[in-house]
Amino acid sequence: MKGLPLWARNVNFEVPMWTPYGLDYKPVSFLGGTDELIRDIATYAMELDSELVYLRGMNYGEVGVVSYDKTIDPGRDMVFPLGFMMLFSYSRTMETFVSSLVKEFEDIKVGICFCDLKDRKMRLGKCKAIALISSDPFFDERTFLERFTRELENEVSTNETSSLSFYAERFGYRRFFIPYETDDLVELAILDICSKLEVEETKYILDLPKP
Repeated sequence: MKGLPLWARNVNFEVPMWTPYGLDYKPVSFLGGTDELIRDIATYAMELDSELVYLRGMNYGEVGVVSYDKTIDPGRDMVFPLGFMMLFSYSRTMETFVSSLVKEFEDIKVGICFCDLKDRKMRLGKCKAIALISSDPFFDERTFLERFTRELENEVSTNETSSLSFYAERFGYRRFFIPYETDDLVELAILDICSKLEVEETKYILDLPKP
């Protein structure tokens, strides 16, 4: 069975009420104000029916469609973000692309998770996402993102482009949540069981006394 593992935990985001998360204008150029690499990733991701939701790292701080307040006002809730994290809204095309790419990076873990979007204590919705995470506090995100962008561009060029990013910029991007019910529940359950078995077997092997 191919695909990314399902991580049984949620990622929570506080979304300001004024953030236009449902209908967003200039979703690519806004992120492009941070860096050209981020703009390119945001553009190509849309061509794969996905979207760059969030990125955190030492070089970029926190950027993404759920972090407008921190992007516009960098002094708000300033933190020193160790490690690296990047989230994309889920699509099968993006899952296939990420699955093949990350095999070459030992210090990047990838999985499928769910994001709760909240305004204070009120949950606005749940977004299914693909998460790329490195716990290395000195992870070289710039080198990784440059390679990620090149491969993403090649992936897009080999497929028929949809020009979604162009229309999103011009007319606004209408986001929608992918409900859990659209997934194959049997497949998800089997993936979860296999993942747990693999973890337990690994623990058993590691705990064996050395000869």
